[in-house]
Amino acid sequence: MEAERREFSYGAVIRDTFRISWRNKFLWFFGFFAAGGATNISSNFTNIPTDFSGGLPPWVENNLTAIIATAIVVAVVFTLAVIFLYLVSVGGLSESVAAIDRGEERRFGSTFRAGMSHLWRVLGQIILLFLIGAGLTVAIFLVAGVPILLTFLLTADTTARIAVGILFGLLGGLLLILVFIPFAIIGQYALRALVVDGSGMSGGIREGYGLFRRNIGKSLLLWLINIGLSFGVGVANFLITLLFGLILFLPAILLGFSEAMTGAIVAGVFGGILLLPILILLGAATGTYFHAFWTVAYMRLTGRGSAPEPTTETVA
Repeated sequence: MEAERREFSYGAVIRDTFRISWRNKFLWFFGFFAAGGATNISSNFTNIPTDFSGGLPPWVENNLTAIIATAIVVAVVFTLAVIFLYLVSVGGLSESVAAIDRGEERRFGSTFRAGMSHLWRVLGQIILLFLIGAGLTVAIFLVAGVPILLTFLLTADTTARIAVGILFGLLGGLLLILVFIPFAIIGQYALRALVVDGSGMSGGIREGYGLFRRNIGKSLLLWLINIGLSFGVGVANFLITLLFGLILFLPAILLGFSEAMTGAIVAGVFGGILLLPILILLGAATGTYFHAFWTVAYMRLTGRGSAPEPTTETVA
């Protein structure tokens, strides 16, 4: 019975990820930040017109330095808060999803505390992975970019430049694919090894590499499944957003056609306010699912999890 329960199944990974994500909606808070939802939502409000052909209002000109300083402080505080919540969320989600998958109970408070307990180690591992990724990028540039650069410096022959550029450009692109797809998967495993198994920052990366090496075929197929699911969910989210957007902005559109511009603006702002929670919910739900996907996959590849799971909606 135990051997059967631990048998790896792609369908089980997809199904159990959905079960955990849907039945434990308190995880959506963490999923929103783990997916970078805060920065995605805020980026929709950064396209502010900067062409003031008539000049700035007097009070802005008189307080321009203070306004700029305040904007910088707010931006820095917001960025630090997003980074903090991201680090807490990725660690807390990994720990709680793994625990729920084992049949244990988790709540909002325990998930947040788990994220806090792993915050500095998660940050350290992210920095290590960034440095490794930067080193790999430099190595690929040396292999593919330097020959192109030397060719352009040493000869003015257009044919030679084009031939070398195409050859080594294709080589560089191939190397990027061959290196960074596995690297991204190893990074997913490394985080789970750090949080779930306490392997440490560098130890988690070694464990992630070892798990990938032992399961290359399964890992690559999981990556493809993740890409396919992301595309399908992205299309579904777009259609949902489009549907609600049309409904919520219909009054503004109708008022705009009737040239009642003040009413159209008010209706548009009101519609945007109502649409924002929908965007947040979609981002939170999908972020939770795709982060949990790799945690469940990690649990299956290491031969654990898939126990009956309690429903925990209580916030405590």
